[in-house]
Amino acid sequence: MKCLTLKRVAGEKTRVDIDVNTGVAFGPKADEFMSYLGVVSRERLSILINSWDQVPEVDRNMIWKDVLVSFTLLLLPYNAF
Repeated sequence: MKCLTLKRVAGEKTRVDIDVNTGVAFGPKADEFMSYLGVVSRERLSILINSWDQVPEVDRNMIWKDVLVSFTLLLLPYNAF
């Protein structure tokens, strides 16, 4: 995450490919993206929340804005590569 933090401070974004059919990240930066989502969710959400449906809209929007600061999401069909 240190490399990602340095990019974020410099104003750079990491491109992540997202499969349009499943919503799952793939490609060379997919692991970095999923790790980042884990860190953000642990920092901002209660451990008592059982599912994404229970996350308040305010928290969802805050997480979404945080993700968009660090990543550019490109929606592609997985079989495009």
